[in-house]
Amino acid sequence: MTRKSRGTGLFWAGLLAAVVYAAPAAAQASPDQVVRARNEAVQKALAEAGDDISDATRERLKDVINGLIDFRELSRRALRRHWDRRSPEEQERFVEVFRELVRNSSVQKLEVYEADSITYEPAEVEGDQARVVTHAFEDGKSVEIVYLMHRVDGEWKAYDVIIDGSSTLRTYMDSFQREIRASSFEAMLRRMEEKLEKDGGTPA
Repeated sequence: MTRKSRGTGLFWAGLLAAVVYAAPAAAQASPDQVVRARNEAVQKALAEAGDDISDATRERLKDVINGLIDFRELSRRALRRHWDRRSPEEQERFVEVFRELVRNSSVQKLEVYEADSITYEPAEVEGDQARVVTHAFEDGKSVEIVYLMHRVDGEWKAYDVIIDGSSTLRTYMDSFQREIRASSFEAMLRRMEEKLEKDGGTPA
């Protein structure tokens, strides 16, 4: 079975880690152009790879798939009050481990990045904040994907992706808060580090 024939799995886990390939002109691009460039870069990489994806291509896809997300901002918002209670070193360690776990998971089901077509609404921009609404179509079905973004050092980065009303940020926030209540931030981070080690990865 080819990636395309697996169909409607497209819309869920993969767009959780939605990103853009870092083109030189990205800093000057509007938020919707940044999202469009990301989608086109992912689709091009998958088309070039076909059904036989090498390890080198998977590593390249991790960069293509995860460049748009501001993991530090996503971490800060998801951890809420626990973020400010951590030392700068702990904050950095959490962001690194979280980023690598997402990078690893983002290439496990590459069919989720394919669609028959994607439409883009003009970005809603207010200062350094932006909202980009897209619609992905496959097999006659459509899913609304909303990117909440902000400008960081001149580049537009996403800190939340909302898929048919389901917020990535909210999902992580609920999970992190639940784990911390059940044990502690330190215990949760240790479990994340153990999972990363089990998956054969270490923070970049």
